[in-house]
Amino acid sequence: MAASSCVSLAEKIIKPDSPTPSSLRRYNLSLMDQIMVLVYMPIVAFYPFLTSKTPQQVSNILENSLSKVLSSYYPFAGTLRDNNTFVDCNDRGAKFMNVRYDCPMSEIVNLPDTGPEYLPFAKGMPWGSTPDDESLLVVQLSHFNCGGLAISVRLSHKIADGCTLCNFISDWASIARDDENANIPSPEMIGSSIFPPSTEMPPTGFHMDTEVDYEFYNLPVSKKRYLFSSSKLEMLKSQVTSETGVQNPSRLEVLFALIYKCAARAARSFKRSSLSIPVNLRPILDPPLATRTIGNILSFIKVETMSEDEMTIGRIVGEIRKAKDEVRKEGHVKEEKLVSLWTEWIYSMGKEFEFYRYSSVCNYPLNNLDFGWGKPSRVTIPVYGTANTCMFMDNLSGDGIEVIIVLPEKVVTQFENSKDLIHFASPVNLSARESIKR
Repeated sequence: MAASSCVSLAEKIIKPDSPTPSSLRRYNLSLMDQIMVLVYMPIVAFYPFLTSKTPQQVSNILENSLSKVLSSYYPFAGTLRDNNTFVDCNDRGAKFMNVRYDCPMSEIVNLPDTGPEYLPFAKGMPWGSTPDDESLLVVQLSHFNCGGLAISVRLSHKIADGCTLCNFISDWASIARDDENANIPSPEMIGSSIFPPSTEMPPTGFHMDTEVDYEFYNLPVSKKRYLFSSSKLEMLKSQVTSETGVQNPSRLEVLFALIYKCAARAARSFKRSSLSIPVNLRPILDPPLATRTIGNILSFIKVETMSEDEMTIGRIVGEIRKAKDEVRKEGHVKEEKLVSLWTEWIYSMGKEFEFYRYSSVCNYPLNNLDFGWGKPSRVTIPVYGTANTCMFMDNLSGDGIEVIIVLPEKVVTQFENSKDLIHFASPVNLSARESIKR
């Protein structure tokens, strides 16, 4: 619908405003970068009608500030080389697209189920692959005929994880908002010293020891949204503590467990299941790494459930906590385990297991992305469109967590009727968001 309303498109390349020194031209990828897939990570922020800036002024501000932030994040303006083992920091630049839609922003933001995640991206493919001839960073500025705009960013997962993406866009907004006084700490580029690259495996390959259930990846799916308010999350945390003795469970621990339980039981006939969650290693490693260490500085934890009796919220929270503690005790994750865990994240474990993949960008300041014209009316990250994937984000109001979940169509009704879900969650009706009706 909105794609057919696109009436203009202009592209240009934004280069760093200062050239990268020759001594920094080679940026070696770490082990985790090597095994990461060549896809873009997407994020989009929507802003209501602007009274103080013309479309051209907005574009100029974003282009100039992007050029400045790229001087610090210079690998993002480079080119992958040598079978994707390093980045040639050649200041090739980031792609910047200016798009104008002949429709109001609400036509995209208020779409049922799919919502705003897909259309404000080139070709509607936020998780598209990163071809060799494409920029590692792609930005799209979308103008709507109501005066609203969207800023969408796609950054290659080959060189960055979610933490890096959030830091980059936050730093970019700071420079755009306060050009002269923005105090941006320099990102640290030490990933290859933390996870030395491997010379014995294909840099973009996967080591598969299990049969892949390709039918699973082609299942018809449905996307659903739910809000878990802070008060409901506190109730759930108290319930878990009283039932299991787990002290101070986090919001995400109890929410991961609840969604996992409801989704797995919605399948009606129980199947052995596995929940996989990425973990930011920066605060866990000894010594901890700076938040602005760029790259894929992560590992994965998993919870396996072998029988329906084990599918309880309390038990799952306990297993999540135990898996986190094991990562902390290890202090450093071995190559073999990283490769194995990442392989399981990408592929189902085979037809004997039902596989669930959850990601979170909670606790990052994404709802405060002020480029100089106020905070966004909505920020969101598209969830990858295969069954049993889930994205967790802080609610814009600050009251709780919003969840987007992709489910097989055949289990949606059962999932929506889950007693725990009904008790703790509220379905999100995008069309009811008055703040973004423009």
